[in-house]
Amino acid sequence: MTSKQDGLERLLQQHLQDNKCLIVLDDLWSTEAWDCLKDVIPVSEDGSKILLTTRNEDVAAYVGPNGYHHKLRCLTEEESWELLQKKSLWESNGAGCEDLGKMEDLGKKMLNNCGGLPLAVVVLGGILRTKKTLKEWNEVHENIKSYLDRGEKIGKEGEVQKVLAYSYYDLPWQLKPCFLYLGKFREDSDIGVESLYQMWIGEGMIFENDRREQETMMNVAERYLKELAIRCMVEIKAYEEGKHAVTELESCRLHDLMRDLCLAKAKEENLYKLVDRSTSRDSPPATEAQYGLVLRLLREDISRYNLPPKEQTKHLSSFLCEAADWRYFNLGVRIMSQVKNLKMLRVLAILSFNMASQSCHLKSPLGYVGNLIHLRCLRLRGRDINLPYSLGNLKFLETLDLSDSDYDCKIPNVLWKLERLRYLYLPYWWKGPQPKWIPQPKLRLSKKLEILESFNNRLCYPEDVCKLSNLRSFKANAYKNLEDLEHIINNISNLDCIRISSLKINDFDFGSNRGLDLPDYKSHVFPDPAGLTQLKLHHTRIEEDPMGTLEKLPNLRILKLRYYSFVGQEMICHSMGFPRLKNLYLRGLGNLKQWKVDEGAMPKLSGLRIKYCPKLEMIPDGLRCLTTLEEVTLKEMPEEFNDRVRIENGQQGQDYDKISHVPSVKIHRVVEGTLVVETVCPSNPV
Repeated sequence: MTSKQDGLERLLQQHLQDNKCLIVLDDLWSTEAWDCLKDVIPVSEDGSKILLTTRNEDVAAYVGPNGYHHKLRCLTEEESWELLQKKSLWESNGAGCEDLGKMEDLGKKMLNNCGGLPLAVVVLGGILRTKKTLKEWNEVHENIKSYLDRGEKIGKEGEVQKVLAYSYYDLPWQLKPCFLYLGKFREDSDIGVESLYQMWIGEGMIFENDRREQETMMNVAERYLKELAIRCMVEIKAYEEGKHAVTELESCRLHDLMRDLCLAKAKEENLYKLVDRSTSRDSPPATEAQYGLVLRLLREDISRYNLPPKEQTKHLSSFLCEAADWRYFNLGVRIMSQVKNLKMLRVLAILSFNMASQSCHLKSPLGYVGNLIHLRCLRLRGRDINLPYSLGNLKFLETLDLSDSDYDCKIPNVLWKLERLRYLYLPYWWKGPQPKWIPQPKLRLSKKLEILESFNNRLCYPEDVCKLSNLRSFKANAYKNLEDLEHIINNISNLDCIRISSLKINDFDFGSNRGLDLPDYKSHVFPDPAGLTQLKLHHTRIEEDPMGTLEKLPNLRILKLRYYSFVGQEMICHSMGFPRLKNLYLRGLGNLKQWKVDEGAMPKLSGLRIKYCPKLEMIPDGLRCLTTLEEVTLKEMPEEFNDRVRIENGQQGQDYDKISHVPSVKIHRVVEGTLVVETVCPSNPV
């Protein structure tokens, strides 16, 4: 145990001794895990209490032999059949079928293998959902029976696990590797589908000849994921209504039993090896991880861990390395010195590392990247990322993701050479100081791009955007140069295929010259950019009310007016304005005193955040009419303003009735250096 861990244990123990707490331990698997925790969790009759969940009865008995044990009951036969009908769409799939009675009998027989476990019933329903006839249902019944009779096991003992495993065997061949790939991600994590699709594509799991008319490869990947969801093998989350995105889905996640199945099958088929703290001291044998390796370790583990010998890793097609505690470690040189020999890599992701050379005389650790000529997907997150000119050698590269890298990232002007590059995520330059480097010339872009994020007019050519005829998602930062801003806005307007555009306008002093007032969107600068869905203004110093212009943008979903974007005193949102706006952020508008919202304005607004607008006098009366509003958040506002929306001693504030219909109203304020979040309870919750 390190001194840091020892100190944390003492701190936690002291806190729990001084306070009465409810401690929740979710999904505890082993008695050994409890042995590591029990000494720092003081539990007494009058003190803190523990609520523990586990699938292992022995663990519950070990932790609390005298405690209250609540054992969840399994589904009854009737409940199981009702759930199976729902998940298999039995009635609609069998509508008009003469064999419904026989199908029902088969379904109930198959349920005997599920043991009343909801997950097993749901997965069986997912299998049957794709079967429309009695013949197909009978095939499933016979296959499951045969599969169980063979006594094959996946993971733990029991028929329930075998039913889950059969769902894998029933998958179409092209979906099997996609499903197993999900096991690479953290347990219980929400997996972002955009990067998932790109890794699937990079691994060669999505097939060009599977594309339908007008489909991109990302569309095919999304269709695969939806098929897995239909079979109830993965949970999916769609973007909220009205949020424009290049994909319909936002994320997916695996039930932990399904993840166990992924890892077991991946091991059986030598697809990849997952190395975490529990396995880091074991050297993977030559027969394991022929195609993929995932390292998810703490700093001290990574510093000790060595890749297997070159002969055992020469077939690796994917390498994912992530620091488990999410810090930039000075271990990038060590990692890359081992990765440079993996010549067959198609997917490389190295996350949360410092890539600085230990000496100014040494080559950048990323200097070897250009030798990995089979790379399709390259994701780097960290500090001091210095990409070499040999990056231009990666003729097959489709994804370059630098989105979470620090401002000192260096990119050579070779992107235009990457003829297959479709997904480009540049660093967020504006988050840090002015970059130390300004490429000469500016970066030129590959013409086949479908996604381009964090485009920056100081570092790229705005006129290049109009050449990107396949662009579907475009997010840009515009700085100071009005001519560049015109190019960017015009390009958004002229690209018919674009589905999402986000624009942040920074450091334009529109207010310093009467000729530079924010132009009307019908003018030469804003020629009806129908594709613009997100807009952020920052330090633009607009003197005239910008709402009259911005409210005409037909597809604007998100609007953020930040520090010194507007320096006037009054804003008006007119009736019928902002027809699709979902979220509005007002922050750092130091001169704003009055804000008026007409009835009929912002008819779809769901979220409003106001932060540090110290002179704003009151909540607009028009908020009463915003029936779609779900959340209002007030941060760093004067107490006089906050008092107007509070209930004090049963007395409603002057503006309380304006927001009483909103389900969630929160006030964030700092009290003696501590952030306090106060919930204003509506009297008529929706």
